[in-house]
Amino acid sequence: MAGLMAPVDDKGNLVTKTDSGDSLTKKAKNNNVVDSDTFLTLLVAEMQNQDPLEPTSNTEWVSQYATFTQVQQLSEMGNAMDQLRANSMVGKEVVMKVTSESTGEVSYKDGVVEYVLVENGKTMLVIDGDKYSIDDLDSVLSDEYSEALGKYREWTAKLSALPSLQFVNEQYEGALKELFDDYYAMDDYQKSFMEKYAADHLDLFQQYLAKLQLYGIEFEAPSGEEEDKATLDDILDSFNQKMDEILEKLGSLSAAGDSGESGSDSEDSDSVSGDVDGADETKQYEGAAEQSQVITEATFKRV
Repeated sequence: MAGLMAPVDDKGNLVTKTDSGDSLTKKAKNNNVVDSDTFLTLLVAEMQNQDPLEPTSNTEWVSQYATFTQVQQLSEMGNAMDQLRANSMVGKEVVMKVTSESTGEVSYKDGVVEYVLVENGKTMLVIDGDKYSIDDLDSVLSDEYSEALGKYREWTAKLSALPSLQFVNEQYEGALKELFDDYYAMDDYQKSFMEKYAADHLDLFQQYLAKLQLYGIEFEAPSGEEEDKATLDDILDSFNQKMDEILEKLGSLSAAGDSGESGSDSEDSDSVSGDVDGADETKQYEGAAEQSQVITEATFKRV
């Protein structure tokens, strides 16, 4: 397989034409920093060429080296923070802002961070196979925003694929019905996103729908009304009604038990049997009352 040829000018210099190339070229120019070896070389040269009549004290040498060490450590710490920040962006959608080195033109590239590279101590984000310096990061998109952006792009692309308004007729009912259903299937956040960034497209879409009405074709938006939910007053009224019925039944059972005790000895056995049955039924209603109380307490907690 033949290798890819990089574009060069008539002087043999590499020509950067891509956003990722501009990002890396700009970053490479920032790599011209003084490392510890360079500093020590300069320090030795300064010591060798100092004025013998006014030599620099050892304390000053140590102070210079200590200052350089602190600066180097801060730089290394910054690189480490860049790596941590870049690793947290893997799998997220980001927007890169890149300024062309040749023209100064600003361009934007958005996409999902596939993985992170560290080259020569510099952190790179890989998007669609291209490498970008983390210094060119413009923004990180939330999942909700990214999904809304995807809906926006898909919907506006379908609308843009339609012919001019003057050529639209009943044959485009299916395409417009699909756009209609897609829009009303969006959630509130996605609709607000469309209203903010696709206002012109929505106006054009309404014109298409108005054109179809001339052919007797109309689309009905789905009803957004929710089923009526029981209010707190409704719950309390229902509970009070059930409790009144239970108390009334308990009162009638109590009265039946009192009348049974004043009867003749011949009715004792029946009275005892009735008391047992009444007691069982009373327990059932008492249990129902307790259960209603538990349900009511749970209902109040939810409210």
